[in-house]
Amino acid sequence: MKLLFEPIRIGNMDLKNRISMPAIHHNFTPDGFVNDRLVKYYETRARGGAGLIIVGGCTIDMIGIGPKMIGLHDDKYIEGLKKLTGAVKGAGAKIAAQLYQAGRYTHSFLTGQQSIAPSPIASEFTREMPREMTPEDIKMVIESFGDAALRAKKAGFDAVEIIASAGYLICQFLSPITNHRTDGYGGSWENRCRFGIEVVKKVREKTGSDFTVLVRLSGNDFMPGSNTNKEAALFAAGLEKAGADCFNVTGGWHETRVPQITGDLPRGGFAYLARGVKAAVSVPVIASNRINDPEVAERILMSGQADMVNIGRPMIADPEFVNKAESGKFKSIRKCLACNQGCMDMVFSARDVHCAVNPLAGREYEITVEPAAAARKVLVIGGGPAGMEAALTAASRGHDVTLWEKSGRLGGQIHYAAAPPGKQEFMSLVYYYEHELAEKGVKVELNREATAGSVVRQGADVVVVATGSAPAGAPFPVRAPEKVFSALEVLDGTAVLGKDVVVVGGGAVGCETAIAIAEIGTLSAENLKFLMENEAESYETLVGLLNRGTKNVTVVELLKGIGRDIGISTRWVVMKNIKRLGINIIDQAGVKEVNDQGVLIGREGQQTLIHADSVVLAVGARPVNGLAGDLQGKVSQIHIIGDASSPRKITEAIREGFDLAAKI
Repeated sequence: MKLLFEPIRIGNMDLKNRISMPAIHHNFTPDGFVNDRLVKYYETRARGGAGLIIVGGCTIDMIGIGPKMIGLHDDKYIEGLKKLTGAVKGAGAKIAAQLYQAGRYTHSFLTGQQSIAPSPIASEFTREMPREMTPEDIKMVIESFGDAALRAKKAGFDAVEIIASAGYLICQFLSPITNHRTDGYGGSWENRCRFGIEVVKKVREKTGSDFTVLVRLSGNDFMPGSNTNKEAALFAAGLEKAGADCFNVTGGWHETRVPQITGDLPRGGFAYLARGVKAAVSVPVIASNRINDPEVAERILMSGQADMVNIGRPMIADPEFVNKAESGKFKSIRKCLACNQGCMDMVFSARDVHCAVNPLAGREYEITVEPAAAARKVLVIGGGPAGMEAALTAASRGHDVTLWEKSGRLGGQIHYAAAPPGKQEFMSLVYYYEHELAEKGVKVELNREATAGSVVRQGADVVVVATGSAPAGAPFPVRAPEKVFSALEVLDGTAVLGKDVVVVGGGAVGCETAIAIAEIGTLSAENLKFLMENEAESYETLVGLLNRGTKNVTVVELLKGIGRDIGISTRWVVMKNIKRLGINIIDQAGVKEVNDQGVLIGREGQQTLIHADSVVLAVGARPVNGLAGDLQGKVSQIHIIGDASSPRKITEAIREGFDLAAKI
């Protein structure tokens, strides 16, 4: 790591390394006031080695707020903020406050009034019509930015960050699709830049020349007819002249149809946006989005695309990310999976943020993992996420832990979760557990199937049954079993499918399995690069090869709609891919039987036969826990966790394993 851990100066702020934790909303402050939960959460990440921590959004007024945000629109919040800044700086990091004003992205139920915007143009995000800002409104909001920045300085923040990304108010002034004004704040490029430039000038005026000002910039709006990286660079140049010390570059708006943070985006995939801005300014630039690996971060810096990198959700997943990277312990980093289950899905549903892979995230203030009072002999049966986490946590507390896994590999259902396109990141969790279990001295025995007798002979003080789940059987007659496969057989590559495939079940597993099938035969990234470099095919031909495979796929779902169990922040990506790949959806249809010709369904009182060469079942899972019943009364202490208790998401499985082991 030649560059990642070099110091850097931004304005008048000296950072010990080039890693920033960007502002992520957590819903931890329902009344706007700093609390012990928020302080301990950020202090933990500061001790983890981040050079800069940006907190927020922080509200600058009451008309552009978001739910449960940190208050910065009134002096009454300053004392609490001092506690936060003192804790973070005492733990070795610098701290900045992100100044938030959402404009037309504000929901009226939060404010009790109509939102404001440059022009009365409704957004797809809120589906509400904003009120056009008057000259007085504009002046008021600019003053509010400045006043909030001054409060931040008084509260001990080292810097502020002005949000001009994600489609919020400054973006709305800058974009021709949301700014139809005819006064000095609309029309020409110069006029559309004016609001953002005046905000920076006001913040600089209020805080003085010795205070550091960052701007969170949309490097490309990814909105048809809006600003691209070219305009972002021009805007940054103007903001630098107005007093900005650094640009933190991300991409897209909340309405954007380009994935921003899901696993569909390759690691560091938006670093090129930072590169475009960096070419236009002389101050430091931060690259953002899907940088969850220190080697990826180092490559971005080495390539000259940026001066710093954002490590955001990866520091929710592992607060010690930076310290581990600096000491070369790459395999000990618990990486972010880009699943969004505990973070962005929570943000957009106004619930407390947690983490699928880090069961302590957001609970640092109330849980401390202490060494066990007495070492006990613990046997964990099952090497899926619940079992691995239980074994790891128990071993870290000093227990003598053995883990039995009946297959030849650890990971359980994670292997299937990692199979669909965009989900490969899940395998990093398996690699993490493999390494850490060995490091903590857990005795892992693969190809070891447990019986009641073998468990009793092991003589464990505590037995943890984490034997997982199995696919549920077909709830309808199957008269052609040779053409029927489970979704897991498709995802692990053992199913040999025909051309016409029907997937029964439109939940998350069914949708992602259908996408995986429809992707068969499409153009790979490597082949696409070759064909484009050599101009071997037309653009239209390449698009066709990317979006159509060799299988015809139909999804049949009993209820109305599909993907209802997919998180709010990722469901739209799944739906987009289903449409892109031409997958046929038939909902509100019950399967009557599978026969030689295909799948007979009933819908709206009529029966229809769908031709199918292969049928894939994605109709749920059942717990596998017979061993627990066999052990009742034969061992002193037994616990059932994870899917063996009842099928659930990885978030709940890992937390259950952790919570149990933390108490043994």
